[in-house]
Amino acid sequence: MDKNSLKEKIGEALASSSEKKFKQSVELIVNFRDMNIESAEYKLNLSVYLPKGRGKDIEIGIFADGDMNLQAKKLSKHVLSRQELEEYAKSKRKMRVFASHCYGFIAQAELMSVIGKNWGIVLAPRGKMPQPVPGNAELEPIVRRVKNTVRIKSRKIPTIQSPIGTVDMTQDELTENAMIIYDNIIKKIPKEKIGSAYVKTTMGKAVKIM
Repeated sequence: MDKNSLKEKIGEALASSSEKKFKQSVELIVNFRDMNIESAEYKLNLSVYLPKGRGKDIEIGIFADGDMNLQAKKLSKHVLSRQELEEYAKSKRKMRVFASHCYGFIAQAELMSVIGKNWGIVLAPRGKMPQPVPGNAELEPIVRRVKNTVRIKSRKIPTIQSPIGTVDMTQDELTENAMIIYDNIIKKIPKEKIGSAYVKTTMGKAVKIM
């Protein structure tokens, strides 16, 4: 993928998008060909950090006790202690609702056994098992990194769609984020298996890149 051409196409996508009452995302869409995306050889399950950020805030859940719990409540409204984790575990519905509110999770390492035993059945199928962190870790930079990391997971159809930012970001920022995602994909899937790629805003038209 040529970086200069990509930047130009992102500019076209931004220009074609009319102003909305909400902040639109910008997405990279990659279509594959001549392969079984569910096979072990080509299956994608990537976490990619966007160096220029996501462009908007997302919700991150934190499981922590003690001082880390207090620190977590300054960073997220979705925080559970060990006692609350065990209480939620009595209702699969409550766990599912909590999980649906958060894009990703962080957990104090000491709580991972409780989470695996009680919450794994809800979080694992959603690809949301928490990132364990030491009990003395500084949470703010960890939360920031998780918020700016996107998951790229293959489904039954041979297509992936990933956010690269929002319409108020610059073309250079969006281009850098898109290139990082593309570079991570081709580490797993050969270039010749990529049939086409597009960039689009949430409500705008798709602009073909390749």
